Amino acid sequence: MESELDKPKILAAALCFIGILVFGGLLSYVLLSPLGFEQRAQGFIIAEVEEVLGQRTPMPTSPWVQDVTKAIPEELATRQLEPLAALSDFIVAVVSAMCRLDCADRARLEAALDEIYESSLADMKIGVDKLRAMVEGRYHSALAELRRDVVIFLTSNFVVLMLALLLALLRTGAADHVLPLAMILTISTALGSYWYVFGQNWILTIIYADYFGWSYLACLGVLFLLLVDIGLNRARVTSEVLNTIADLIGFDYSWSPC
Repeated sequence: MESELDKPKILAAALCFIGILVFGGLLSYVLLSPLGFEQRAQGFIIAEVEEVLGQRTPMPTSPWVQDVTKAIPEELATRQLEPLAALSDFIVAVVSAMCRLDCADRARLEAALDEIYESSLADMKIGVDKLRAMVEGRYHSALAELRRDVVIFLTSNFVVLMLALLLALLRTGAADHVLPLAMILTISTALGSYWYVFGQNWILTIIYADYFGWSYLACLGVLFLLLVDIGLNRARVTSEVLNTIADLIGFDYSWSPC
């Protein structure tokens, strides 16, 4: 009987412990290995720079615009994309020439970005040095913003999981209430693990997005308040919330204050 009662406690503690290891390890990686983080995130950062500069930078006008009625649709579409493709190549060359990760081909990259600008982007009349400075400035800004958002994401999850683990282990009767919350937090743990193993940009996109970022922090704040309720208020509010959700989904279980 005692073993049956310990099962929720063991499972809740195990999920929280795994989450703490994942988020603690990732937080240490981001803080202690800035170049490693940058290497994993560089594709995302370049895409962010391309999006921002593509919106802010005036694209060059070409002679074909005045003769648009004579162009076939396929040719028209191709020519419209040429300046954007050149800007993308220029951004990649600038980032590579910054020697953030590798300096082996710097001279070749310097020549390449000058060639890209002169052949495809000179009509922008910005100047290669000014455009390069814009790319470098936005790159550093996006990197700092992304690192900040990722650190907030990891730290918030780490703190909430640590509190959940302490309650599951030390608060008598709290494991039943902590377990559903730990299962929700496991989704975040899985996302963090997936990013570390596979380096997926879509996960960074989710974290970096303002709407999702604030929404996620709000949800995490609710979980934190429920954990505080478990610790200080004998889970009276948490029990009501869990019972309401159980009734809505037809789950035959009830929670009572611990």
